[in-house]
Amino acid sequence: MNVIGERVKILSAKDPTLTGKTGIVVLESANTLVLQSLGRNVRVAKSGAAFMLVGSGKIVTGLDIMGRLQDRLGRKSA
Repeated sequence: MNVIGERVKILSAKDPTLTGKTGIVVLESANTLVLQSLGRNVRVAKSGAAFMLVGSGKIVTGLDIMGRLQDRLGRKSA
């Protein structure tokens, strides 16, 4: 699953100040997502986080998208 370019809402995160923030995913690493939110970049750890894809309403956990995108391409989704 590719989330770059998706508008997401952070439903939960290890850093409670990030919960509720919404933004567009502009960068993804193995362990973090970077969202552009209100003109600023916000880095959120995937581990322990849950996100809602605003367009579809689908909820994904950090474990669902853990690792690098190119490593996940062959992984089947549940």
